[in-house]
Amino acid sequence: MNLYTRTLSTVLFSATLAATALPAGQAEASSSKHQPTKVERLVFPVTLSDGNTYDVVGYLYYRGTYKHRPLQVLVHGLTYTHEYWDIPSFRGRKYSYVEHMAKEGYAVLALDVLGAGESSRPDGDFLDLAETAESVHQVITEMRTQGGVFKTPFRKIALVGHSNGAIISTYVQSTYNDADVLVNTGFAFTPHPIPVSPEAISALLQTPYIAIPTEIRTDIFYDAANADRAVIDFDNATIADTYTRGQFLSLLAVSGNPSLAGIEGVTSPVLIQFGETDELQPASYVNSDAALYTSAESVTTVIVPRSGHILNGHFGSPAGWQQIDCWIHHNMGW
Repeated sequence: MNLYTRTLSTVLFSATLAATALPAGQAEASSSKHQPTKVERLVFPVTLSDGNTYDVVGYLYYRGTYKHRPLQVLVHGLTYTHEYWDIPSFRGRKYSYVEHMAKEGYAVLALDVLGAGESSRPDGDFLDLAETAESVHQVITEMRTQGGVFKTPFRKIALVGHSNGAIISTYVQSTYNDADVLVNTGFAFTPHPIPVSPEAISALLQTPYIAIPTEIRTDIFYDAANADRAVIDFDNATIADTYTRGQFLSLLAVSGNPSLAGIEGVTSPVLIQFGETDELQPASYVNSDAALYTSAESVTTVIVPRSGHILNGHFGSPAGWQQIDCWIHHNMGW
């Protein structure tokens, strides 16, 4: 494995891209930068091991046209929905990942994973990591298939996960190799203590669908010194959602044994991104995490300044988006 750590330079990538002729996708992306973002709601029927069919809802964002564009498939973490990727602006600051990436020329599919948002809610003990990953796999397959749920298949796909979404994405990539590249944000696979008491965890596990109390979400997800209180309040009041006990138990298991996510089986290029001040998934584990991807074609690590766990909800979010954009450009060759 070619293992390396580096800081991504927006200027370097921009200069390289400007010096070469733009392929069709990049030319169209450049011409559509100032167009409004279009949003389409898609519903993906998925069949799981219980023989039942469930609906996964996703929102597709793009500017101009989606043809000849690379697709990012976004997988949120626990207590979130697709809205994690589309937080509105507050006090002149932008927090929408999907708006940024659509402006940069991507088509972006933000999912509500099963058990969250507008997607189906199977039995909370049945819906674990393997079942959730299977549903995401079926969604990506549809997005690559001519005549599938979406009108036009995508040739290049980046799979992007945040927090528990990084676990799901890693499982998907190691099991099915669905995407060209994998971007994992806000999760340390290296076993480490978390700032939540065993008593609090036990209390959360009492119901098949779990809601984390507002005070706990705020404490572990945000660095108050680097976030707007209005964003935190909006998150807790508007975005916060439930998740399943099966998914939570899977997260706890992977936190003790990262091999359960199949991390050694990922063969594509991988980007790992941590928030500088994340106390739940500390950036200090970035190098030990990189070493876990023993079969990856390459591993790049980056740290987002002025950011706690909820990367899109902190002041440093634009820097994090630029890191991901530049890395995908470089590793998917578009």
